Amino acid sequence: MSDDPNKIERIENEKLVELLGRIRQDSSEENMIAVLKEAAVSRFIVPVDGSDGNYSFHAVSDSKGLKYMVVYCDSDSFEVAFEGKKEHQNGVLAGFADLIDVVMAPKMDLSGFVINPGSEEVLFGKEMLKMIAAQMGIGGDGTAKVGEPDKYPPELKKALDGYLQIESTVSKIWVRLMRENGTDRLIWLIVANAEGEGEPLKYTLENLRKYCLPYLDNMDAMVVSDSEDFAKKVIEGVKPFATREDD
Repeated sequence: MSDDPNKIERIENEKLVELLGRIRQDSSEENMIAVLKEAAVSRFIVPVDGSDGNYSFHAVSDSKGLKYMVVYCDSDSFEVAFEGKKEHQNGVLAGFADLIDVVMAPKMDLSGFVINPGSEEVLFGKEMLKMIAAQMGIGGDGTAKVGEPDKYPPELKKALDGYLQIESTVSKIWVRLMRENGTDRLIWLIVANAEGEGEPLKYTLENLRKYCLPYLDNMDAMVVSDSEDFAKKVIEGVKPFATREDD
């Protein structure tokens, strides 16, 4: 997490905001999966109290007394939530993997986290997060199902080599195979060493995903930055699948 609560970079997450609004009207499995995929590559604002790294997080309780950490998906929703408050509300930026790590910490006694409480209010419970953590390779319990495939799609290497020659903001790409927890469904996990952050980075990653899809033998793909905590873990010690020649 970013450790300067007094200076928060503005984030927009336009696609996630749109999906959260959609799920409020239609909480279908299809829409929930779309929210999950976008949330997994997004950053959030977490309101905190305290200073010097000794922060306390905000939490809300449900009717059963279960506590959920409060997070906001963009700067506008964070500012609206604390509008009119006498004192400035501090916050820190956190990736999806960071949020999972906090929720899973035993001393936190949290049952999950809630995005934009009081408005869209989408809840991620602990059991769901455990499943997501296993799929993404977060945590060290050995349940992650991300690894080296037996073989790669035949046209993918040539396609990615070509992509790196025309996309100057991406220098290295790793390709791993991810099996969904508890199912036989396989998905490609593509990790990119890409410049930028926020919306420009998300735009680059989404374009890379669209570029790759025709070469993936009709399988889906998740594309993430190598700056994400879970991505660092799954590519640790792994040679890049494709590297720009001038690197």
